[in-house]
Amino acid sequence: MKKRHLLGGLLNVIPFGLNRQFRKMRFGEYLTVLCYHRILDRPANFPYDDDLVSASADQFAGQLDFISKHYNVINFKDLRLRLDGEGALPGNSLIITFDDGYIDNYEIAWPLLKMRGLTATMFVTTGFIGRSRMFWWDEIAYIIKTTRADHLELENPVQVSLALGSRESRQEPARILIKKAKLLTDDAKETLIDELSEKLNVAIDESEHRLTMTWEQLRELDESGIEIGAHSVNHPIFSNIEEERLRTEIAHSKEMIENELGGEIITFGAPGRGILSPQERARFEKLLRKIVTECGYRFSTQYRWGLVYARDFDAYRIGRLGIESYDTKTSFKAKLSYPEIISY
Repeated sequence: MKKRHLLGGLLNVIPFGLNRQFRKMRFGEYLTVLCYHRILDRPANFPYDDDLVSASADQFAGQLDFISKHYNVINFKDLRLRLDGEGALPGNSLIITFDDGYIDNYEIAWPLLKMRGLTATMFVTTGFIGRSRMFWWDEIAYIIKTTRADHLELENPVQVSLALGSRESRQEPARILIKKAKLLTDDAKETLIDELSEKLNVAIDESEHRLTMTWEQLRELDESGIEIGAHSVNHPIFSNIEEERLRTEIAHSKEMIENELGGEIITFGAPGRGILSPQERARFEKLLRKIVTECGYRFSTQYRWGLVYARDFDAYRIGRLGIESYDTKTSFKAKLSYPEIISY
């Protein structure tokens, strides 16, 4: 990460506002959309997936202060009003999004947003709301990080031999297995988790893992001006399931939120996809766009890194910039200024 931080410092020589003017003059108006997952001060021996922690509370507060100074923060409902009214992207605007529905979005992120009078869009996985249920990547990380074993040998559904090392260093083997899971069908992914649990002698009692928000908390957020968007029902690996289930995940998540909150849900945040060839990716994204449109959404974030330019605006393939816990103040600023250079 040191190279990223050094590059960020060099790129930030040009003042932020001046860089934006140069970009606008060259490419036209644009919208910035940020993607967060968890906002959390990780405790020692954090048992879940470290890679889902986008920022600590202090990091996020500093990022919000920077955003407040340089941007007009909106959500997708605001964007719809602007497009339906003036037919143009609002100038100098930024949308803050959160994926999944983790409870720290309510407990930590929302108070920091509220303190600054900022809105956001929170994409929630409806089958997890109000339930003690772990996301599949957190299950894998939990098994790897809490086992007493120091080595993993697995033949099915993936072949792997991994030294696990000390508990403090186990994010990397967890990351390897999470990546391998993205190659599997949804059933095979569940088999992988079962095999890990058995091989490493770690039983998960999901009743002990309350990680997501409740419907009551979502209603409070909705009433306060935070936009709630859909993010599927069960968060399968989207490109690895059949079309019928894909449609169900997209349609039912919208219906569940609308039934609980009583308003229209206009934005879908596409969950992670598997590792695909360019041809497979193109076919999958075409199908996903078709289903999202038919289900009545107005906007969708899809698998695209970068800024959203008015000149080629596509409401169903909105790009985002992913924010990570290793983003320093300088690399965060550089990522927003030069996303073509500073990426994941």
